[in-house]
Amino acid sequence: MSSRVESTAAPVEAPAPRTSARDRVARVREAHPGINEVGIFAIALVLYQLSRAFVVGDPRQAFHNAAEIIRLEQASGLFVELNIQQWLVQHLRVVELLNVFYMYGHWIITPAFFVWLYHRRRDLYPYVRNAFLAANAIALTVFMLFPVAPPRMFSTDGFIDTLSGVSDIDLHGGALSGWFNPHAAVPSMHFGYAFMIGIVACLLVRNWPLRLAMLAYPALVFLTITGTANHYVVDSMAGGLVMAMGFVLVQLWSLAPGRGELQPVYARVRRGRYPA
Repeated sequence: MSSRVESTAAPVEAPAPRTSARDRVARVREAHPGINEVGIFAIALVLYQLSRAFVVGDPRQAFHNAAEIIRLEQASGLFVELNIQQWLVQHLRVVELLNVFYMYGHWIITPAFFVWLYHRRRDLYPYVRNAFLAANAIALTVFMLFPVAPPRMFSTDGFIDTLSGVSDIDLHGGALSGWFNPHAAVPSMHFGYAFMIGIVACLLVRNWPLRLAMLAYPALVFLTITGTANHYVVDSMAGGLVMAMGFVLVQLWSLAPGRGELQPVYARVRRGRYPA
């Protein structure tokens, strides 16, 4: 007579496969897609800062180019920077506020704009982001090929460095010197960013007071950068043009084989509901 002994031991389960660091990062990125955008802008900022070592032009050429711009503006009736500044310096409290706005405004407003756009119109966000990055690449090229000293360096012509003289902010020394190209007046990306934000936001919001506020933003930036003697009128015009070129390049890129048909930005804006 045979007997069978039944095992009561629990079956041994195969160990769960280990998750690689790449897989964990991929899951986090999938769960929080905004991290990708933060990474893109962080990399762009690092590359921009590293590129400064290559785009800071010769000071003599920068002053020569600036003098040519002044002569051009004088000949065309655009040389109003001195008039704007002379009016502003009669209101030092306003100048102090504009100095602070110049230093910190676009570092706060530009990221806030992209966060808002990402959450409210994600379908349009990549288009605007890519145009923004393309415009910055164009600007870096111009900085390298055409260095221009800002008006505040022409004290003998009557310009006042309000950052230094009024608010005791030295862009040419200390920790701040590493964040500024002293010969990057043209194009003014301060104005370029504001121009982009004003136009895009005005197209997207449907509340008229908000639309007017969006359009007033680039006007305020223009007053700030000219009144503080950091940019010429031509700089602002160039900044707006460079930003527009960024959008054009992205549109042309969409014509490349396999990338679909060219789609005007106004068609993208009209599609879907307005965010506000």
